[in-house]
Amino acid sequence: MKNLELVPNGHTFTIDEEKPFLITAQDFQNISRIGVLVYTLLRSVVEGMKKSSLTISDLLCFGLDTGYRNLGTIHPERLPTLIRVDLMVDVCGRWKIAEIDPANKHGTGFALATRYESGAGERQKLLSLLAPYITDDVTIVLGRKETFFRFEQRYLAEKLAEHTGKNVVVVPEEKLAKKLGGGLILDFPFCDNASTELLTRRFMEQPECFINPPRHFLGGKALMTMPYEHAEWLEDAGMSKPEIDELKKYLPPTYLGPFVGKEVFSSGAKGVSFHGVDNRAVFQQYVTQNSFSLGGTEKFIRMACFFVGSSLGELIVSANTVLPVHGGNTAVHYHVNMKKEG
Repeated sequence: MKNLELVPNGHTFTIDEEKPFLITAQDFQNISRIGVLVYTLLRSVVEGMKKSSLTISDLLCFGLDTGYRNLGTIHPERLPTLIRVDLMVDVCGRWKIAEIDPANKHGTGFALATRYESGAGERQKLLSLLAPYITDDVTIVLGRKETFFRFEQRYLAEKLAEHTGKNVVVVPEEKLAKKLGGGLILDFPFCDNASTELLTRRFMEQPECFINPPRHFLGGKALMTMPYEHAEWLEDAGMSKPEIDELKKYLPPTYLGPFVGKEVFSSGAKGVSFHGVDNRAVFQQYVTQNSFSLGGTEKFIRMACFFVGSSLGELIVSANTVLPVHGGNTAVHYHVNMKKEG
């Protein structure tokens, strides 16, 4: 076990650099297919939003500040480039989608560091997939709310610079006005008003300079309701019914409230939950997760899958004896490798 210095004081990021998490060739095919289906979903939603569907816009943009909401309609030809999909495994051994995030770069440095520290750096694919987009020097903007990720983002910058030969720097948003020059910008994080206005002007005038365009409305949980509540809308936007049905195999049933929760034998108000009635809440079927024997201990896992467009670039597993798996000092992280046949 090794603790990497990629998180602030008081936190740990522990990896097992000797024993990778092993998956089968079929697992790899399924995960790669999930990436294609998720990208098709994102592309179809962006395409459908061009038709000014207010119902879908209100659904996906609920809770977003007006500035970020408006960004979703600017240069709609720009589709997400860097997409993370978090997966879990149910008790039947099936992959299930826990989260879809096409709007930020969090975790890419963690995943790369786990690979390199495990001795598999020469087989990396993520940097190779990103390289064609790196045609100039790159600025990685770090929002004030992203300071936890500052060390792993510096690691990403270092590896991206090594691979492409370009200058890649991490700039905190409080220094953005003075240090944002020309070149490329990795993505558009949540920032204060001044930095948001600066980045918005750049995106409006030079959309091509953002490697991952600002599509914050695609990062909310409401996106996962689309195949269940708005399948016909998705079909009209370009996603076929077989693709929607296939995606639902991996996506737990997800719906937008309001709902009232009742125990089987509730009586009156006893055993009745009104949570979500007054708020716009997303409800997703609970997934009972499978556990894996890792290091002699049964642990639950969460796999972060990083895609460039629809192509799988990197995998990392977080494992813990408790749920939720990630976000605590007791989690152990694993590079992912393929089981040898036979």
